[in-house]
Amino acid sequence: MQRLMQLPAGQRGLHRLQSRRMSIMERYRKVRPVPERPAHPWARPPETEAEASVAAEDQEVAKLLQPRRPLSYVRAAVPSEAQFRTWDPPVQPAEPRLLRVGLMGPPNAGKSSLMNIILDNPISAVSPKVNTTRENVRGVKTIGHTQLIFLDVPGIIPSHQKLANRELVAQAWQGYQECDVCLLVIDVVKRPNAEIFDVVRKICPKEDIGEAGLRRRMRSLMEVNDEGERELPADAYNLLPRSLPRWAGNSLTTRAQDRPPVTLVLNKVDKASEMRWVMSREREFRTHGQFDGIFYTSALKANGIVTLLEHLKQRAKPRPWLYPAEMITTMSHTEQVKQVVNTHIFKRFNSDVPYKIEQQTVGWTPRLDGSLVIEHEVIVKDSVVARMILGVRNSVLHDLKQQVSDTLQLLWGIPVEARIWVRPLKQRLSKSDMAQLGYEPK
Repeated sequence: MQRLMQLPAGQRGLHRLQSRRMSIMERYRKVRPVPERPAHPWARPPETEAEASVAAEDQEVAKLLQPRRPLSYVRAAVPSEAQFRTWDPPVQPAEPRLLRVGLMGPPNAGKSSLMNIILDNPISAVSPKVNTTRENVRGVKTIGHTQLIFLDVPGIIPSHQKLANRELVAQAWQGYQECDVCLLVIDVVKRPNAEIFDVVRKICPKEDIGEAGLRRRMRSLMEVNDEGERELPADAYNLLPRSLPRWAGNSLTTRAQDRPPVTLVLNKVDKASEMRWVMSREREFRTHGQFDGIFYTSALKANGIVTLLEHLKQRAKPRPWLYPAEMITTMSHTEQVKQVVNTHIFKRFNSDVPYKIEQQTVGWTPRLDGSLVIEHEVIVKDSVVARMILGVRNSVLHDLKQQVSDTLQLLWGIPVEARIWVRPLKQRLSKSDMAQLGYEPK
């Protein structure tokens, strides 16, 4: 009581209020006693004395194994196996065959979606926006003794006149030069412009009148030799015009034969209202180029994929394999993480936000239960963009983590937990922040 009187008036009133509340609670417990809850309400109570003794022993062992301090999470560095992709020399079958296939076409024609459905794995980033593919992505499909190597490149038509976009177009042309067969993927719903037809006339031009007439004249001069084969006689060169495109033995070689054959793939046929519009699109492209084959596909519904693969298998050449049979892509694991993050960021945000984001993987921690914890960092230009990616109460970032984790788990076949951090390069106030602080915009 003396200690209570020594306290200030405000603290004495608070102490009296707390003591009165405690007395009320004690009185309520005497009137309505609360039953004691078990330590583990979800555990089944023991039925026999033997089970009770075993449960007691288990509790004692659990107390001994309980750590003295709470478990802490330690980030592990990204190993070199995740940053770089290595593989052993493949085991060659009896008659190995190989074909390099380049996927070309205008932006947002469905090249990445077509490669993903062929490989049956979400390897390349896909979104409704143009230039989602920012770099060359290589996928591998092994069917029997035939190995198909697909090269997904950026759009071959520039979507805008910026320096970065022109660099992407240069990468696309470089991929065209590396392939054995080119798949020209065209969206049948969109109206093609003059730039697309210029590309068609460049990569698969029709044979001009002079070359066609020269070929017919050469066939008429051919004679059957002793082995039963048709060939040109020795004096046939004097009967032909002197200005030949190129002369190689008994055959005429033109510049068109140096180019890889082009197969036209009319994609997104499921979105066409009527089939006659698809056929008219085919006739339109036939007037501008000469194709090795024409196929109707739908990457969304996997239509026409089997027929296209059979055509590519027939085009494969007798060569040794370059990659193991179980390999799907040459990208490293960290590059695959970037592709998955790009897919969901491009789908979520508009304007130029997805194009100005940089990424890096900062943590790679395998757990004892076989799962994997990946810590990925998204670098943005300022705090305003960072708040856009975070969303209200981090709701957008939470959805992004869940989607990336599910996709990587489907891709690798192990439980994956993706932890994504957003790091702004500088702090900046938005217009709403300036208004709240009382600054009027100039």
